Amino acid sequence: MLGLALEGGGAKGAFHMGAVKSLLEEGYTFDAVAGTSIGAFNAAIIAQGDFELGYELWENMTTSLIFDIEDTKLQNLLNKNIDRDTLFYVSAKLKEFVANKGLDTVKIKQLLDSYIDEDKLRASPIDLGMITVSLSDLKPLELYKEDIPEGKITAYLMASANLPVFKLEPIAGKYFLDGGIYDNCPINLLIRKGCTRIIAVRTFGIGISQKPKNTNTTILSILPSEDLGKVLIFDNALIQHNLKLGYYDTKRALYQLKGTKYYIYSTDNMFFLNVLLSLSADTILQISKNLSLQSYTQMQPERLLFEKVLPKLSRLLKLDMCSTYEDLILSLLEPIALESDIERFKIYTLQNFIHELSATPNSLETNLQKKPVLLKVGLVFIQHIAKALAL
Repeated sequence: MLGLALEGGGAKGAFHMGAVKSLLEEGYTFDAVAGTSIGAFNAAIIAQGDFELGYELWENMTTSLIFDIEDTKLQNLLNKNIDRDTLFYVSAKLKEFVANKGLDTVKIKQLLDSYIDEDKLRASPIDLGMITVSLSDLKPLELYKEDIPEGKITAYLMASANLPVFKLEPIAGKYFLDGGIYDNCPINLLIRKGCTRIIAVRTFGIGISQKPKNTNTTILSILPSEDLGKVLIFDNALIQHNLKLGYYDTKRALYQLKGTKYYIYSTDNMFFLNVLLSLSADTILQISKNLSLQSYTQMQPERLLFEKVLPKLSRLLKLDMCSTYEDLILSLLEPIALESDIERFKIYTLQNFIHELSATPNSLETNLQKKPVLLKVGLVFIQHIAKALAL
């Protein structure tokens, strides 16, 4: 059985949907889905068979769709463009927050009622699990859809997402808090359902993640390659970015793509070793001077390269001991690609990537003359790799 675990994280939940889009394209189907907080909502949409509907919702998501807050006023605050009207607006909202004893969740509940079809969800062959914490009983609740009373699915989805800043509404006289304070990525719910393979889509949202109780379970974690933003800021531009990030970070995990900002099919590491071995003595000296290693320039060039230049580059790039020559060289090239506005969200072969980088070499050299030393070193490698690839 294959399970899907979706970690909580508020607005970071867009990453889930990008990831699931990628997984579905690859032919994955799930026997069970579990989530916490926003992960529980996304899990319910997927379990009831309405992924496309949920993805469309995220594509059009804004903060005003979730909370009774004007997007323009919020943007003014985020951009520190605070005029008199914005100050009056914020003051009124703060008074409202105090009077309500938290953020009003009416719009969130309306959204849940609009998108969650309880009958369809219960009839689905896909198991659904979620986590909340009973404030009244001071204990976590790990719930499957069959554990939830009829007519209460959306109420418990809201309970799973009840951040402490929200106005709490009771269910049968009891109050609940966001399940992230107990288990923000409910892998164990899936293990108990008999899942032997689990894909966990992480957001690094605030919360606690319990360790898997069964070490024999195969777990593939989809990790975001960059920060996904604030939990309660549903900025549409950031959401669009995170949908793409989830999609391509999933491709990275499935195909072991290289790069941190870009997505590049791996090449035989011997290719990069041969590129290093092909560097001329003059080129090695040039790189050494760029790295302020002049005191070692009397060394034999190959020793200088492997004993001084490459270790210093590794330190500057903050690479660990498991990094390969491919990792090192691509870490030098990616900043140049960013400087050159090369499209990030695309899967490249090494040939494609180097072709893009070397398309305007004169422009690159001009633009990088006053740039940091690592970019200058990277430019040297572009030329040598292009030559090795006969581009």
